[in-house]
Amino acid sequence: MLQAVDDVRLQLVPGAWPLTDEIRGRVDEHWRAQVAANPHLWNGKVLGALAPGLPGGVAIKDGVISAHVVEGDFASFIAWRDWGFPEVGIRNLFGSALVLSTDGAIIFGVMADTTANAGKIYPPGGSLEPSDCDAEGRVGLVASIERELNEETGLIATDARCEGMLAAFDGPRVAIGRLFRFAARASDLVDEIMANLERQEERELARVVAFRPGDDLDSPMLMPYARTFAASLVGDGARAFGLG
Repeated sequence: MLQAVDDVRLQLVPGAWPLTDEIRGRVDEHWRAQVAANPHLWNGKVLGALAPGLPGGVAIKDGVISAHVVEGDFASFIAWRDWGFPEVGIRNLFGSALVLSTDGAIIFGVMADTTANAGKIYPPGGSLEPSDCDAEGRVGLVASIERELNEETGLIATDARCEGMLAAFDGPRVAIGRLFRFAARASDLVDEIMANLERQEERELARVVAFRPGDDLDSPMLMPYARTFAASLVGDGARAFGLG
């Protein structure tokens, strides 16, 4: 499901991911196996949103998404993901930078082999972290999206025209996409990003790809929420959100 949103209000609250004892007992073993296979992985802190229906859980009203978020760690997230997202009362809510060109394309990244999502295709973005919170615990989602855009691609958000936000609801994932329309054709944006990637010593993206109207979106490497964004933001789908 895709929905236009006006604002996202997330608040960090005390507590941790409500994992069962059985799941917690398996996380460390799973993480050791992941690091053995990919030593580049790092177990940092990540934020998860409380699931809809719980007090403070993800809700949307009058175009505003609100939720309480709690701290977890990347090891728990990877285990949760790899085990098929069993219901633990958490949603993976995160930001995505939707890079749009003047000629109607959207540009996604192909994740590098050193990442936990090697080969997967989706918009620049990343998990929310405690460092994204201010002193009162308010999460700066937009600032997180703009930072990830620059870190991953070298593009600067203020060089683009913001065309709003969309939320893609994909099972346990809630992807908040902020639309950035750059004054360049897709081929030029791809060239600019690739030149920046070549200068990065530790890059998250192997490369970037542009999806245009009529392109095949059936690749198994394309994340479902990314497919939803692409299907709705290029070609005729864009007009449904006032973008065409």
